[in-house]
Amino acid sequence: RNLTVPHQLGMTTVLVVPDGTKEVVREDWELEGRDAAHVDHVTDDLTGFLGKLSR
Repeated sequence: RNLTVPHQLGMTTVLVVPDGTKEVVREDWELEGRDAAHVDHVTDDLTGFLGKLSR
């Protein structure tokens, strides 16, 4: 939910999830928001994600 306003302001948003859970199937409430319009990217490796941006 805290990514809604930044997205509305035109910022690209990244939802950072716990390590190893990006692709793990969990209960619905745990995955809530990952497919929301205000989430541009999802990562469980912030360092790797940011490293790819600098290339």
